[in-house]
Amino acid sequence: MSKAKIVVGCNYGDEGKGTVAAYHAGLSTSALNVLTNGGAQRGHSIRTLMGDFTFHHFGSGTCFGADNYFSKTFILNPMLFVKEYEDLAKRIKIGPIFRNFDCRWTTPFDQMFNFSIEKARGDKNHGSCGMGIWETVRRHNNGVCMTFDNFMAIPHDLKVSFLKRIRTYFNSCNPYIIQDDLKDAWNSDTLIEHFINDCSFMYQHTQCVLDAIDFKDQYDDVIMENGQGLLLNDDPNNVHTTPSNTGLDDSISILNEMGIKASDTEIDFVTRPYMTRHGRGPFDTEISRSMLSNSVGIDRTNHYNEMQGDFRYGTLDIVDLKHRLDNECLKLPGVRVILNITHCDEMDRVADFMNYFNNIHTFDSPLV
Repeated sequence: MSKAKIVVGCNYGDEGKGTVAAYHAGLSTSALNVLTNGGAQRGHSIRTLMGDFTFHHFGSGTCFGADNYFSKTFILNPMLFVKEYEDLAKRIKIGPIFRNFDCRWTTPFDQMFNFSIEKARGDKNHGSCGMGIWETVRRHNNGVCMTFDNFMAIPHDLKVSFLKRIRTYFNSCNPYIIQDDLKDAWNSDTLIEHFINDCSFMYQHTQCVLDAIDFKDQYDDVIMENGQGLLLNDDPNNVHTTPSNTGLDDSISILNEMGIKASDTEIDFVTRPYMTRHGRGPFDTEISRSMLSNSVGIDRTNHYNEMQGDFRYGTLDIVDLKHRLDNECLKLPGVRVILNITHCDEMDRVADFMNYFNNIHTFDSPLV
């Protein structure tokens, strides 16, 4: 019977979820790393004796031999998959990669439209990561979609027609929004051909499954690695959130599909001793990095993103954190809960956390 670890960010992301997921994979001899939500906008950076890794379209346990499963609530990005796969294959052995038949998938038109609309907003942009996640979701919701496997099954000329249909859909949304420096690519048949090649690569290097039950009893450990954090959970009234469930919801569905009991499940919440945030969203406790602690230096694992601007810092209210996690745990009662605190060498607050949490695991370094 498989045992499950659900790795959940407590705040606005960048808590160190990749470090925790990789840590668990390193302790396992047979692990499946599940990407549970969001898409390749995640950037989970870890440091190992093999070097540094930043995972977008793969689980962070990949570098320790974990196989990958893209759940039905994970958004595929064939373009980024190809690049990341080829880069990883030069450094480590990549095991089997499974993808759910119902995964939504991003095209270059989703990304370029996202990039252009953010540029047009100027100083009032939403701080998007530029990966076209919202555009992909809205397009699918509006019916301009087909499953990835159905797309791969149709003749080449119909693939081209379908992708042009997506381009027409975005033109109908706003025909004037595409940035001048992107117009040649936007209208290029070469771009479409390149993307079809990327889709073929992804199709050849992954295995389609209909349900997570296909993995029942196949792995000793199932590591569900969430993207983003609880404070970015989908909120239709807040443009600065992400269109996915960042908490336990999607993982619970996978647990049920695989028949993993609560007694065989552990929730691994992850936080730093302080708060961080990307983008332009509200940040009530924001202060300068230097005011947090003299030991908080320039972030060791975060990568600058032009679309989201500078990495932001703030104080963490442990009482608010406890309330947030208690509410989330109501969805899955009776499981073991661990609070993983990363970057503890930058700020010693472990004693403060111990006043509110029973099970604490600390990381003094991003090295796994």
